Amino acid sequence: MLERIADRRTSRRLSGRHQKALSERDRLYERYASKMSVNPDLIRQLVSFQANKKEPFYRWLKFKEAFSSQLVGYFIDRFRPETKRKPRILDPFAGAGTTLTTSGRLGWRATGIELLPVGTAAMKARLKADGVAVKDFESYLAKLQDWIQKPRTGSYTFPHLGITRGAFSKQTEEAISSLLLFIEHVEDQDIRYLFWFACLAVLEDVSFTRKDGQYLRWDKRSGRKLKSSFDKGKIHSFWVSIMQKLGIMLDDIRWRNGSAYASNVTILEGSCLDILPTLAENSFDMVLTSPPYCNRYDYTRTYALELAFLGYGEDDVKSLRQTLLSATVENKTKRDYLFEAYHKRSQEARYAKAFGAFSNEKALHEVLMILYKLRDQRKLNNPNIPAMIENYFLEMCFVVNELAHVTAPGGKIVMVNDNVQYHGEEIPVDTILSHFAEVAGLKVEEIWVLARGKGNSSQQMGAHGRKELRKCVYVWSKPTE
Repeated sequence: MLERIADRRTSRRLSGRHQKALSERDRLYERYASKMSVNPDLIRQLVSFQANKKEPFYRWLKFKEAFSSQLVGYFIDRFRPETKRKPRILDPFAGAGTTLTTSGRLGWRATGIELLPVGTAAMKARLKADGVAVKDFESYLAKLQDWIQKPRTGSYTFPHLGITRGAFSKQTEEAISSLLLFIEHVEDQDIRYLFWFACLAVLEDVSFTRKDGQYLRWDKRSGRKLKSSFDKGKIHSFWVSIMQKLGIMLDDIRWRNGSAYASNVTILEGSCLDILPTLAENSFDMVLTSPPYCNRYDYTRTYALELAFLGYGEDDVKSLRQTLLSATVENKTKRDYLFEAYHKRSQEARYAKAFGAFSNEKALHEVLMILYKLRDQRKLNNPNIPAMIENYFLEMCFVVNELAHVTAPGGKIVMVNDNVQYHGEEIPVDTILSHFAEVAGLKVEEIWVLARGKGNSSQQMGAHGRKELRKCVYVWSKPTE
């Protein structure tokens, strides 16, 4: 069915151009059209965080950039290799660790790379919970309940960033200070960490903010001068929220049933652009990941409250923003950085291969040429959009090449990503990345398209009409030697 729909789309494009020569994007689409199909198993809830909302251990932190633990289980069952040893899985954009903790529980050796500290905090919390005694957690929870009756305020002051100032009421900030004072008296280090993490996890709930795409959206009760009258609904008191969160965590620790998996999981903190080239060749049986999308989302702003709580100052946040995979209009090119990094590791040939694949990607440079022209005509709502897209694909080309290097022969690479559109011009992320994979020596097995795509923004819809963008899961394999 999808192939017939795809053929009709191509025919419409051709008739609209009076049978002119195919564009490079059309040619690339035709190259992979036979690989595209709708997999009815892959529904939107499965490939997003939504299915995790009620899942034990994954409901602790609202991390919307994650996919579900059920999706991890689905691919592990489908692509489990035949091996007597524990199979090995890698997630180079580990996020909050769904791939790691799910596969670790299923007996895989899991390695994750993550730069955003909010994600690594969530992973560490789940791993520490693996060894916590239920009775000890219950005991400290009861002590906290007594503490709340006569709370004491410590010397802690929330270390606000400029964009978080005024996010809490005075009472909430005093309660946060009181909880951190209580935590100082918790002797068990793992339980201390879990209580601290519970505080991080409720920051948005008890604030005047809500995560909304690229930024924090402010409630009208915040006292800020706002253009809108947004009301996020009831804002619970800090103590109600923290006790509810800790209660959920206790339920999940009880549910654990004594299963131990933390020894199966390795977390590597940093950028995958730096870490992937240091990993051994052919060392993973599967890669399962979802990189940041090329959609202008700025995680350093979305998670500003959590970063401030983690002790990140203004300069730290700016540095983090530049180190993350380029997906915002503020990112500067990493071209020189990558050249120097590969040179220092004496990996000049690997650099040349990846950079060559990026430079020769005709469909990508076709759309970049269009967007740079639109920029010069001042038709884009931000002049840095073309550079962002160029930087994104340069970095992703290096990522794809390194994944081809570390995946074992016969291994699978599964990637979740969305296509994007700017000023009516669709950027076919699925076919461009799949071509990068093919040039890197991988075989494109499937490009599974979700039955329901993603609509373009209301702004673009008004200017360019409604256009559904493909949401895809790519499956690439490494040929056996």
